[in-house]
Amino acid sequence: MVKNGLIALLLIAAFQVQAVPTDDIAQVLSEQQDAWNRGDLDAYMQGYWHDEKVRFVSGKKFRYGWEETLAAYKKNYPNKDALGVLSFSINETKMLSNYAAIVVGRWELKRVKDNPNGVFTLLVEKVDDKWVITHDHTSD
Repeated sequence: MVKNGLIALLLIAAFQVQAVPTDDIAQVLSEQQDAWNRGDLDAYMQGYWHDEKVRFVSGKKFRYGWEETLAAYKKNYPNKDALGVLSFSINETKMLSNYAAIVVGRWELKRVKDNPNGVFTLLVEKVDDKWVITHDHTSD
């Protein structure tokens, strides 16, 4: 009886439920949304890979680099009125491996003067044990 109980305990320990990576990835976007809505672009950028190779594609432009992107955000969104209230909705997260996923969704900004919105496709990768966006393609 003890032997069977020990085997069962070992099996339970070996197959403990782990957090689903899609939940961790959704948390990154949730934290970004919250940071944006607080007006904290520095915290918003923590969801991105802090590297010169991080890539942003929007409209007809390509932008590379974490620092350059943060500077562009601060220039284009200089105050709370310009930032508005951001909301993300994730339509699909497709795991490509244990360390990479494609996330497809919608974004929307609610501001006093307008209500821009669009879609995004993100490549999210696990770098140094943290899920970060390494490629962001956003459009209206």
